This record gives sequence, C-alpha cells and structure tokens, in this order.
Amino acid sequence: MMSKLVTVKKKNSDKKKQSCVACGRADIDGRRRYCSQECRKQIMWVLSLSSGLLSIFNTRYASFSFSGMQVVLDILPAWSKEISRFTRKRTPGKKPADDLKRLILDSGSEYYTIIADKKSRSFASLSMLKKASNSRIPVKSIKPDSRTRPRFSKAEKESIKCLKLKLEEILSEEKASRIKAAYKKMARIHHPDMGGDAAEFRRLKNAHETMLMWAQNPSFTSKRALEGCWSFDASSGKWKPPL
Repeated sequence: MMSKLVTVKKKNSDKKKQSCVACGRADIDGRRRYCSQECRKQIMWVLSLSSGLLSIFNTRYASFSFSGMQVVLDILPAWSKEISRFTRKRTPGKKPADDLKRLILDSGSEYYTIIADKKSRSFASLSMLKKASNSRIPVKSIKPDSRTRPRFSKAEKESIKCLKLKLEEILSEEKASRIKAAYKKMARIHHPDMGGDAAEFRRLKNAHETMLMWAQNPSFTSKRALEGCWSFDASSGKWKPPL
C-alpha cells in the first residue's frame, strides 16, 4: 500500500513532516500534501490517463497505491464481487507516477494484443481481469469512505480545545446544553472572582459563544476517499487523493 504519513520528531520549534501523497517524499511540511506543484500535476495527469483502461474493465471502484517495491492498481468491475490487482515493480530513480504510467500502457497493449488475435473486446477484458483476480482482497477496502464528518473552522477547533469538549458531546442531540455545561465547568475554575485569570476567562467566554453559534447551524462535510491510497469512483468519474 501507499507509504503512510511520516512524522519526524524534531527538537524545539521544528514542525512535523509528512510524505508527499504523489511520490512518497518524506520531508515536506506537515501542512502540505505534495512536495511540489509539478509532482501533483504529474500524478493527476497519469491518473487521468487510466480512464481508458478503467472504461475497458467497466470499473465501479478503483484504487492506486505504492511502496518502495511496487505500484498497485486495484479494480472492481461493476458486475464483479472480486477485485483484480495489477502491479508493477518500481523502477530505481523513477516516481510512482512513472511506473503507474508504464503499468497502464502495458495493460493497454496486452488488451489490444488479445483483440488482434481475433478475440472479442469482452473476452480480452474478462481474461485480463480473471488473470489478475484476487479473492483475498476485501471488497470494502476499495470502496471510498462516504461518512459524514463535522467541519470546524480554526476558531471553532480552538474553542473545542479551550472548552475541553469531546466530539460525541458536540454531535449529540443536546449539543447546546453540553457546550453550556462545559463552559460552566471551566468558568468556575477561571472566573476572576474565584481567583482565576481574567484573560483566560474571556477566552472561555468567546469559545462558548463560538460553539453555541456552530450548534445553531452545524456544518458537515463528506469526503468519498480512502485512507492511504488514491481512489476512483465511477459515479463521479474522478480520482480522489488519500484522506
């Protein structure tokens, strides 16, 4: 599977590092997902190049991942209950996108070679899928995660931390009362009349107001994507980067 996000421990103010989701380079700023715009453009272009191959196989879901040893393209046809896995060894000095491109082109060549032997298109695609079929791979591993998640702004995230709120409290039916209860609990500790810090109390009050506003009009987001690998969903016809 794809190289996981890599956290490098540094001293003092050094920021966390993670790996580029396109090539695996492991020394990029934790706030970024790609080592460069060129790297992002390359992987997006190669993934778009796969559209013909995905169409040939009548693909419902697909995923792309890589390691230092190989690139992997998993495909689930719309009519099948088994995943077909296509792999290619990594080429020293080349990026995953380069090896994926070679995998796509080689698979396309194999398909047309079968057709050239006076075989039908359906026979060609079915024979390739059967050869690459792997019943041990769970189908759910390739289906994008469509769970709905709460969406918070930077101020709201800071307010949640300030009030020491738990996610289940924020998402409960009694979210407003839970927020108020959390505020009252913290206010008893930090209220100036109780010997607390005035600045900290104002921060709590602002956090309380911010979260009550969110509770009145909560915001959510749904990301149809996979953990640790690129994913394709035929319903949108697009590739999504890893979560």
